[in-house]
Amino acid sequence: MSSNPINASISHAWRHQREHQAATAVPEFEKILKQDENNLDALYGMGLALRDSGNKEGAIQNFQRCLELVTAAAAARRPAKTGEDEHRTANTPEDDRFMMLTRMLQQRLDELKTGK
Repeated sequence: MSSNPINASISHAWRHQREHQAATAVPEFEKILKQDENNLDALYGMGLALRDSGNKEGAIQNFQRCLELVTAAAAARRPAKTGEDEHRTANTPEDDRFMMLTRMLQQRLDELKTGK
């Protein structure tokens, strides 16, 4: 674990979420997001904690914000388009992470919007 205090806070908040303590995880994620409003791990965790607390709209807002940031970060890593047929492949662990997060966020948003 990094000595970075925000990483320690994220670990702490995620532990509460994993232990089904969403009511405790929410304020922990809020503290992190006050320090770094664009922290992907905290936004995703906050979305899960809000969902588990019954705050569907708050969860959607956090997942949507996280998806916007992931989409922008992934787009910034792409080379300039050379044509309509350009295919994107993951070349680094960060690319893999963005692709995985995009899928997970879209799943969570679909689940919340459809109720399934």
